[in-house]
Amino acid sequence: MPEWFSRTNKKQVDLARHLGVSESFISQVINGKAKMSVEKMKMSADFLGCHMEDLVEWIYESPSDKRK
Repeated sequence: MPEWFSRTNKKQVDLARHLGVSESFISQVINGKAKMSVEKMKMSADFLGCHMEDLVEWIYESPSDKRK
């Protein structure tokens, strides 16, 4: 998400206002301490002019990793 703030010249506070959440919540999402609903993620992507997938860092685990 920080990359998209830079690309669009928008700030966390702008997104927070758009979503009707606190700036603290946006910070927690960025730091991996909170998660957005699918609806808020879509609203965020629309606000930043990107796809929802662009805002997510995907980490894939192989089945063998899950057994450890």
